Parts: sequence; structure tokens; C-alpha cells
Amino acid sequence: MDLYDKILNTSKDIAIKDGINTINMRLVAKNCNIALGSIYNYFPSKSDLLIATIQSIWKDIFNLKDDYLKFEKFTDSISYIFETININLKKYPDFFTLHSISFDNSNKHKGKKSMEIFLTNFKNSLVKILENDKNIRPNVFNKDLTPNIFVDCVFNILLSLIFEKKPNCNSLIKLIENSIY
Repeated sequence: MDLYDKILNTSKDIAIKDGINTINMRLVAKNCNIALGSIYNYFPSKSDLLIATIQSIWKDIFNLKDDYLKFEKFTDSISYIFETININLKKYPDFFTLHSISFDNSNKHKGKKSMEIFLTNFKNSLVKILENDKNIRPNVFNKDLTPNIFVDCVFNILLSLIFEKKPNCNSLIKLIENSIY
């Protein structure tokens, strides 16, 4: 493991143990047993460290290892994603509620932009799965309801179910099935 990964993993460990708001450069340096200046070689500011930590946690939570890309049916991938995110969220129980308040006002835009890029890439993968689903009835999508719009809606509902700590996503699966199959 290189020093960058060690710093990032230490920062994530702090987030798990004490919360994301407790991360600071000195604490991470101390826990890594390195000089404070070494962290600045990789992360010019606390905000850069927080953004990298949050991105890494997002990747951990959405750690799907491209398994969701293997499904032939869009609904199967959504079920898998729901289950995987819920399992991985146990490691970071308050992450969704706390990560947005981790930045000062001057860096909220940078943090938000980073999250948007991650989520856009993830949703683009879902669009590909949807477009490859041979079970979708013809003419479901048009200029008013495109695959991208549909995935945005499904993803928002999926996140809502996760935030509300619902035990399953059966209602979403039924909604999708009634809409496109």
C-alpha cells in the first residue's frame, strides 16, 4: 500500500470510528505515523482530503464490482444494487446525513461537483443496463421519457428507500416492472 492509500484508509477509519467531521490533517498524520507535511504532498488542503475520503467512501458503499452490469434484466440489477448498498452502508451508518455538512461554504461546490461526477457515472452504467434489457416492451421510451430520465427517477426512489431504511425495494421493482415490461 502506498502512502496515498495509507492516508486515505486512515482518514476513512477515522470517519468510521469518530465521524467524518472529526477528520483533520494533524489527526490523520498522527494516526499514519507520518509528518504533517507528508499529507500535504498528496492533499493540499483539508477540503481535498475530505473530498478524497468522501469519494472513497462512496466507492465503498457502491462497491458493486461491476457485478450489477452482468444482469440481463434491469430490475435484477436494481435489486442487487439496493442489497449491496445496504450491506456496505453498515460500515458507514451516518454517512449520507453527515457528508454534506463536512465542507465549509467555500468548498461545498467542489464537494458537490465531485459527488455529481461519481453519481453521473454510476447512472450512466444503469442506462446501459436498461438499454440492453431485451425484456422491455417496445415503445416505452420516447422524447418525454428517455432511458436517462427513467434511470434518474428510479435512482432517486432507490436512494429514498435506502435513506428511509426500508427493508427491501419490492415496491420499486413492481413500479419498474409495471412501467417498462
